[in-house]
Amino acid sequence: MPAARQRLTPLPHSSASLQISSDRQGQALPAVSLPVLQTQIRACTRCEDAGHIPEARPLTTGDPDARFMVIGQAPSRTAHVTNTFYRGPAGERLRAWFVMAGFTEADFGTRVYLAAITKCFPGRLPGSSKDRLPSKAEQALCRPWLDQEIALLQPRVVILFGSLAIQTFLSKDPLSGLVGRAFEKDDRLYLPLPHSSGASTWLNDAGNRALLAQGIERLREARAA
Repeated sequence: MPAARQRLTPLPHSSASLQISSDRQGQALPAVSLPVLQTQIRACTRCEDAGHIPEARPLTTGDPDARFMVIGQAPSRTAHVTNTFYRGPAGERLRAWFVMAGFTEADFGTRVYLAAITKCFPGRLPGSSKDRLPSKAEQALCRPWLDQEIALLQPRVVILFGSLAIQTFLSKDPLSGLVGRAFEKDDRLYLPLPHSSGASTWLNDAGNRALLAQGIERLREARAA
């Protein structure tokens, strides 16, 4: 039997407009369609201009008819090099979870829109092989693009992949109280999933892996609905 869905009080929304985008000089650009918006995103150099990253290579991937949307943290180094979302080790594990829920590889970028809190690879942590968490400034610069993608796409189901996306759109509660459940907000279903990075220890716990299995089942139910 499908699990009960919990309704949430909407979180305070970003002050960024949902109807217009801005170029790097701040000039308003009408986002008349998703393909036009995607072209604008790919031309963005805001974070490079601000000195946050050495090279802007924004990613945006998805069909305007997609009804599922994945929002992760940021593109990985592999994504940056291949210009393809979720193709590093963590991304491949995420794709495997979707396949377990009944999706196919062909669904990625078509039936499933691929996005992230920030559009460019943020780089590594100094002296580490781990990816750096995008700063608040980077998130703020990139947020209007994501808001407009959501507004134009109107996804039926949003999969929040990892803590940053979950905290941004759903809750700052511990993952153990969120993963495995489905949440309705603004007539949209939100499904939180843990990040699958090998740097994360959350999935080392058997109880947390059971919650992940429940989360994959919620995704399967959403696909079948």
